[in-house]
This record gives sequence, C-alpha cells and structure tokens, in this order.
Amino acid sequence: MGLGPRLVTSGIWRPVTLNVWNIAKIENLQIIQNSVADEKATFTAVFEIDAVENGKANLVVKNDSTILAKSSVKLQKGVQKYSVDFEIQNPKLWWTNGLGEAHLYNITGELNVNGSKTFEETKIGIRTLELVREKDNDGTSFYFKLNGHPVFMKGANYIPNDAFLPRVTDENYRKVVETARISNNNMLRVWGGGTYEEDIFYDLCDEAGILLWQDFMFACAMFPGDEAFLDNVKHEAIDNVKRLRNHPSIGLWCGNNEILAAWKGWGWKEKEEAKSQENADKIWKAYEDIFHKILPEVVAEYDSQRSYWGSSPSSGEGIPADLVNGDEHYWGVWWGKAPFQTYATHLPRFMSEYGFQSFPEIATVRKYAIPEDYDIFSEVMKSHQRSSIGNGTIEYYMLQEYKKPKDFESFLYVNQVLQAEGIKFGLEGHRRAMPFCMGSLYWQINDCWPVASWSSTDYYQNWKALQYYVKKGFEQVLISPYIDDIKFKVGIVNDRLENINAEMKLKLMDFDGRIIWESASLVTIDANSSKVFYEVNKAEFEQEYGKEIDHSVFVCELVENGKTLSKNSFFFKPFKELKIDKPKVEFEITKEENGFSIELKTDKLAKNVYFQIGDEQGFFTDNYFDLLPNEKAIINLKTSISEEKLKEVLTVRTLDGAF
Repeated sequence: MGLGPRLVTSGIWRPVTLNVWNIAKIENLQIIQNSVADEKATFTAVFEIDAVENGKANLVVKNDSTILAKSSVKLQKGVQKYSVDFEIQNPKLWWTNGLGEAHLYNITGELNVNGSKTFEETKIGIRTLELVREKDNDGTSFYFKLNGHPVFMKGANYIPNDAFLPRVTDENYRKVVETARISNNNMLRVWGGGTYEEDIFYDLCDEAGILLWQDFMFACAMFPGDEAFLDNVKHEAIDNVKRLRNHPSIGLWCGNNEILAAWKGWGWKEKEEAKSQENADKIWKAYEDIFHKILPEVVAEYDSQRSYWGSSPSSGEGIPADLVNGDEHYWGVWWGKAPFQTYATHLPRFMSEYGFQSFPEIATVRKYAIPEDYDIFSEVMKSHQRSSIGNGTIEYYMLQEYKKPKDFESFLYVNQVLQAEGIKFGLEGHRRAMPFCMGSLYWQINDCWPVASWSSTDYYQNWKALQYYVKKGFEQVLISPYIDDIKFKVGIVNDRLENINAEMKLKLMDFDGRIIWESASLVTIDANSSKVFYEVNKAEFEQEYGKEIDHSVFVCELVENGKTLSKNSFFFKPFKELKIDKPKVEFEITKEENGFSIELKTDKLAKNVYFQIGDEQGFFTDNYFDLLPNEKAIINLKTSISEEKLKEVLTVRTLDGAF
C-alpha cells in the first residue's frame, strides 16, 4: 500500500549524546506490576546498573517525593540487574479514554554510591490488560480486557507525521494525539511500515488514555535470514521494548504488517516457489526466525506481561486471517470496489484496517497546485495520490451516491462527505456487532505529506469530514439506524460500564420539518452492550411511507436526563435520488474569548453544512453536519482572526449546492 513519496535519505536523524560516568549509572529502570487490588498494588523495580567496579550502593524508589522502598545492594562490576519490591496503597487505576481517568504515577529510581546520586524517572499507569483469545461458538475471541472489563477498541491506524522525520515537532504529536482523544479514540495502531516513535508520542498517549497496538517495524516485504541481520533485528527489538515497556499505553506488540497475508494470500509464496522451492523455503524460514522466534522471545524476556501477535492480519501464528479467529484488514471496499454496505456483512473479531480515500480541502490543495491543475486527473493531482487506482476509484464510488459535482472545489467537498459516510457505515457496523467484533481501527488518522489519501486529517492536521464523523461515531453511547436484510432496525451501543436508562425518540420527517411518524419510549441499555431496540419490516415500512421516502429522513435520538447522548439520521435513498430543495441557512456570530460562537438554523434540511474560512487558521468544533429544519445548532470556531476578517472570509455551503 503506497503511503508517501519515496524519498531516499541517509544520515543520523536522532540526537547523539556522549555520557560519561566514573562510578555507576542506571542504564534502565523497569517497573513490573505484580498484583493489583483495591487496597494496594505491588511492584518490582528492576534497576539495570552499569558499575565501574564492585562496591556497595543504596537503591531508593520514590513516587514524587514519597519514598516507597529502600534497598542496600552489592554492586558487581559491569551491567547487572537489582530488584526492589514496593507497594502503592489505594491505587488509582489507569483507564482508556472515555472509561475513566488515565491516572499516572511519577516513579523515580535513585542510585546512591558513596553520596554520589544518579536518577532515572519514569511514569506508570496501574492497570490490568489482557488480550483474550478463547474458543467460543464462532471461533476464537480477540478482544482486550482492561481492569477486568472487555473494551471495544475504537480508533485508527497511525503513520509517521512527515516524510522527513526530523521535521515532526512536539506540537505535531500533541495535535494528533489530542485529535484522537477528543474524537473518542481509545486505541491507535502504530503501523509497521513507519518508525518507532519518539518518547513524547508515547507520553502523550499515556496521558490521553489511548492504548497502542505497536507493530514492530516490518511491513509488506520478506526479510533476510542471515545471522548478522537476525542479530540486528534482535537488538533493535530489545532496545525499543526496553525503552517503551513502562508505558501503560503499550497494549500489544505485533510482529509485522501484512507479511503473512502477502506470503500466503497474495501469491508471493507461489511466485517464489515457481522460481526455486529451495529459495522459497529459505525465505519462509527467515520469516519464522524473526516473527515466530526472535520477536516473541524478546517480548517474553523483556516485557512478559504483554501479549505478542505475530502478524496483522492473522488468525494465529502463521495462520492467515479469517473472520472468526483473529484480526482482519478489509479492503474489499476501495481495492475491490465492493459497496460500502459490505462493511455490515464482512465482520471479523477485530477490524484492524479498513479505509476509503479523500482529497484534502481546497486550502491545502492550494499549497501544492495552481488553478490550472484543478482536475483530479491532472498530472499534479495524480502525483499527489499514492494509490494506483486512486482518483478513478474515488470518482467511481462518488457516482454511485451522488451526481457529478459542478466544479473542482465541489468535488473535494463531496469527496470528503463520501469518505465520511462510507467509514461511518463501517464503524457503526463494527460497533453494533459487539461482542463478536471488538475493534474498529480505520486507516488512517494522519498524513505524512499533502495528498489524497485514506486519512481523516490532512498533512497540516486539518480535520476532514471523516474526523468529525468519527468523533460522533465513537462516542461512548451510539444510536444507529440501519438496514439488515429485510428489516429496518435501530441499535444502541453502550460502551459505558454501567446501565443507562434513557428515552429513545424516533421520527420520520420530511425535509420541510413536517413530522410523518414518531415514537418515544423508555429504554434500559445494559452496560457494555449492543442491542436492537426497534425493528420493522423494511418492505412494509416503505410501502406505508413510500411516497415520502425520497424527501424524508429518519431521525433517532437518545436522551438521558434531558441531555442528548447520541443522535443519528438515516436516508432511505442515495443522495442523488433525494428531492432536496435549497435551504436558507441563517446564522449569528458572537465573539468569544478564543474565537467565535456560531448559532444557526434552517428552514429546510441542510445537508452537510460546511463552514470555511479561506486560507485562515482556525478550528470548527463541528462541520459537515446535517441541520434539520426548525432546529438550532451552536458550533464554535477557535481562531485568532478578527471579527472583521471573519466576516470577510467565512463561507457556508450545503451539499445541494455542489451539483
């Protein structure tokens, strides 16, 4: 899968330091969690110390300024390990985003030799985490149990933030992790074709309560098996496992991305066997040495409390992926040109990759193209496309749902809505299928250059329509209307760990706001569950309301104590078959401390309301949203521009005007 431009670089790209000491120093401090209970959690601090000579030393473990344990040891010359047990009373647990606080403890290891002190600081989160693989009636489960609770993983795949790695700033890391956090993600998958990220990335994920599916850096290629290379692999793995193992955000170590799928499913094995069986056997042996021996042994020795998964996707060690035993990368949508509806039927135990492309917004395109290039098949636009079938595939899918957009900028806008609607269909289908399916990680949250890609934010970290849809689709509680074969259903997903008593409001309304049918009922939604709360025969429903279907929308809302937990809409026909009149969208702007508040209303359905501020910098708290007639919406624009400038550059468009 092409992700970025091929730019061959060389040289040292991370800091090089020269450390000097004359007695002893702490090489590494590992915190091993032994047990967790309400009253206390027990740990072992493993000091790896490099001593110049034999001697006596004192070891101290602190939480902030509180001493947790002391120990006197006899240092031995060279690098040795020394263990110190300690406890934390009434521990506060580390939870993933949405379930609770991602509480962190500041732990300091102190080495004192004859009054000379050295320190090693780290942060830990107290939590239990288990990858549960148990036989059931369908196959083998694949889900993460956090602090005793099964948790549905909601998130995205993550790639390097720039094609030139040293250009990535701390602010880049903060923005992408904050985007994931406020978009209700609880997991990111660090893709094996990228890089082992900087420490700050893992620190930020610790703080945000975002678990990391951490690939080792192997992807989409077969690797050598000579002794020197295997030794290099081993030491690279040791270095990174030791560096990252204290982070509570590290949820899983995975051997590689798609290599098993390629060898056993993409024809690579047969191609090599046709040339030489001996060479094919040699290639596979190297695979087994790396991914079935070296890497799992490194994890077992240096981070034994975490799970290792050989390849993504797969159903077990050396076993290609299926839908009932492991994780899946589904590209029937996009590469296979399958309709978005197949997301509802191609359901695995854990969806670790799926995606659909869009171009960035026009403000970003203007940074790499001039008006003469404003055609998706121009050389410039084709060069800013890393899929061999890219621009044509976008157009193919678009024309299934929409008429041809009237101009280039409208194409970009409709394309973003198309991507968002498609992935919305997928992530909601995955969530409704819990507990059979327990993860939905779309491809991908970020970009390494300004380009048409599968990302939900562009290279400049501007939110596409998809990011706004993800934020709503991954909320802790989701109400989801959908077609299931001959039935029209409304399901509710509750990721909270407690039951919910709420009112479910359903209505069919036309685009002028007239209520055609409505229902309200009290519902009890079990903790950590997915269940259907309304269903009707699709044919009967359409027969009764058939004359209304092409100019009406089915609206679902879940209300708890007067607060809307989730709201969702369903259209029974593709947009190009809907009878939508041009709405009159009115809005008022109010100056606020960090920008502006925008209150808006419409006389008719306003589909995918899209605010822009030209090339100015700013962030809308919501965008690309549907606004129903006779309802008000308030969004915020965070920006430093003046009110006069805002009135000059602010524009609003709706989907009906794109054709």
